Amino acid sequence: MAEVKANEPEFHNDEKLQTVDAQNDDDYIDEIYEIIDAVVPRTDDPTLPANTFRAWFLGLLFGVLICAANTIFTFRSNSFSITPFVTVLIAYPCGLLMAKVLPAGMLNPGKFNYKEHALIYVMTSCMASPPYALYNIVGQKYQLYQTDLSLLSGFGFAIVTQCFGYGFAGLTRRYLVRPAAMLWPSNLATIAMLNSLHGTDDGQGTRYPMTRYKFFWLVSSAMFFYQLLPSYVMPMIGALSVICWFTNNKTDNKMALVLGSTSYGGGVGLLSFTLDWSLCNVYAPITTPLWAMMNQFLGLWLFMWIVTPILWYTEAFYKDQSIGASSEYGFTINSPSTFTKNGKRISNTKFVIRSPDDRNSLVLNQTFYDENKPILITTYFALEYANSFIVFVAALVHVGLWYGKDIWHRFRATLKDLDRDDIHATLMDAYPEVPDWWFMVVLVLTTILGIVVCQWGGFDLPWWGTILAILLALVSIIPIGTIQAISGQQIGLNVMSEFLIGLLLPGRISAVMAFKTFSYMAMYQGLFLVADMKLGHYLKVPPRAMFLAQLVSTILGALVSTGSAALIYESFGKVEKPVSPQFPAGFQWLMQVQADDPASGWSSNGYNTFLSAGAIWGAIAPARFFGPESPYFKTLLGFAVGAVLPVIPWYLHKIQPNSFWHLVNIPLIFIFPAAAGGRRSDLISPLLIAVLVNYFVKKYRNTWWKKYAYVMSAAFDSGTGVMLLILFFMVQFNAKFQMPFPAWFMNSGDVERCLPDAMLTCMEHGTMGGAYGNEYLAEQDPACN
Repeated sequence: MAEVKANEPEFHNDEKLQTVDAQNDDDYIDEIYEIIDAVVPRTDDPTLPANTFRAWFLGLLFGVLICAANTIFTFRSNSFSITPFVTVLIAYPCGLLMAKVLPAGMLNPGKFNYKEHALIYVMTSCMASPPYALYNIVGQKYQLYQTDLSLLSGFGFAIVTQCFGYGFAGLTRRYLVRPAAMLWPSNLATIAMLNSLHGTDDGQGTRYPMTRYKFFWLVSSAMFFYQLLPSYVMPMIGALSVICWFTNNKTDNKMALVLGSTSYGGGVGLLSFTLDWSLCNVYAPITTPLWAMMNQFLGLWLFMWIVTPILWYTEAFYKDQSIGASSEYGFTINSPSTFTKNGKRISNTKFVIRSPDDRNSLVLNQTFYDENKPILITTYFALEYANSFIVFVAALVHVGLWYGKDIWHRFRATLKDLDRDDIHATLMDAYPEVPDWWFMVVLVLTTILGIVVCQWGGFDLPWWGTILAILLALVSIIPIGTIQAISGQQIGLNVMSEFLIGLLLPGRISAVMAFKTFSYMAMYQGLFLVADMKLGHYLKVPPRAMFLAQLVSTILGALVSTGSAALIYESFGKVEKPVSPQFPAGFQWLMQVQADDPASGWSSNGYNTFLSAGAIWGAIAPARFFGPESPYFKTLLGFAVGAVLPVIPWYLHKIQPNSFWHLVNIPLIFIFPAAAGGRRSDLISPLLIAVLVNYFVKKYRNTWWKKYAYVMSAAFDSGTGVMLLILFFMVQFNAKFQMPFPAWFMNSGDVERCLPDAMLTCMEHGTMGGAYGNEYLAEQDPACN
């Protein structure tokens, strides 16, 4: 009897713990419903049509336009894109117009409704982001002059990498879409806007009677005309360097240039700011939560303005100050390029040669490497890699510490939800589900096509590399998708995939780049499509209509984007050159000439960075570039730093739960989004905009903020994007007939006026002398000899 009594409390405690866990699970589901119920109604009208002619017409039309525009923007020095949120606003009046003028029947089933509107958004969302494969295709075919890489192979590679994740998305939807615990908070703002537009309150109210639609067109029109100033007439307002103002272009003040200049090849842009929205757009300062912006910019200021100059000055890596010593600045910090041991910039074409055993294979030029090793990168670029190692580990640790218990309880709740559906899943049961075999067919076809394209299409990735990329995505999509669905944070696999394949296939640049794209996009695109599936789940869009809309628009987007990039490159034309390691095909693409002029704003910086990463991880390989004898071996300490740092704010929050430590996000601080090579005058203005809109306006004019803030962001993007496209085609598209604005004080050779006046004068002579079809000969310019 005594033994039984001794066991009774233990049994009672276990039962009690199970009861507590069950109660916690129910509490989490209730918490989720509170968030969802704020924007998603618990009702549905199954008679509302979604798969209509006008939805497909508007979705594909706007998708093609945004896809082509954003593809062109990939060639900019600083990232810029038009978000698909713009189509939520533009498609609304177009849908109403089509409902009014089209004949009733198949073309016009009645009133334009929110399900059609959601389907339009999903199509444009699938097409708005150019495929990651674009960087492989442009890098190999045009920048590395692999001229026999056919566009057919390029189209196939783009389609495969975009659609492959779709098979995974469909097969994981019962875990990542149907359960209520899988929140996907990124969808809630879009749903709120759709509900508002299709409600009855948009134009009512005495305080702010202007409709969102009218506000959008007024603001986008104003931004359209304003963008002409920083992009053409007076570029100086896009790069206002405070330090350069006070040093007055002195020729002997190197540290002023290091700290104050922001241009390609220049310095870190301390205290520089911009009045150009196209430089702020990448941070999404209006739509990003203020706490996230503050974490990001704390990291940017710390690493750009303090850590980078200190590391450069102390030559913490290897001869940091000698890199780019022959440039106009006398140094190079802000660049993603590679350099010889003597600090001279290397053309990426010199790294690679065609393999004598396989013409499809681009391999390391061992002779060139041995003559110039150790290959160097700038202090800024090295710090980017160190931070990427920190972020990868820190994201795992941060999510585990802050969201681990949350994820566990919601995962348990998810397993329960698989047996007892929530109200939204029950409402979705009224529609025919997409059979699993549809997704299996997509998965099998894309796998077969992927092996064929990668093995024999010019991308040099062996069949087992494709299978390995598939397995890497397969084992990561559910755990990483669960984390993203709950916390809104995605842990990228690109760095780890480069590390893995660089060790397995050292010296093969195209194979490493192909594996990176395949493994990264399989997961990223899969989760992107899952998020859109959740949007359709919330808005009760029929699953089969969603399947077709996502699949067709994804394939069309890959075709449009790849075709647009190839058309832009080839439309610029080419000029004959003697065959050399730099020009192995005997010519130079004129788009490359544009890329060599960062002041143009169209230096193809994203492509250059991708190719430099390919040279580092592929041609040179991680064992050599980050090995014990490399100057950059110490960057691997980032893995250890990333494991330790997130514990500090988490532990301090445990000690002081009412303090600010819960707002300190180590992965966001270290994520370092300011890519090397772009203009770095973007480190103050976006945060000022975020504080103004998301603190002061939100606090003191909350009604206005709720109604117009996101609309204003979309209007800024639209007006800026249209003007940038017009200027690109009118001013710079014809490489032999450039049309710059006449040089004056606010449009000099160096737009921030950091370089000495004599050098500015010569740069202005070169720009204007070679404009409007003329040819500038520097040796005949007495002012520059």
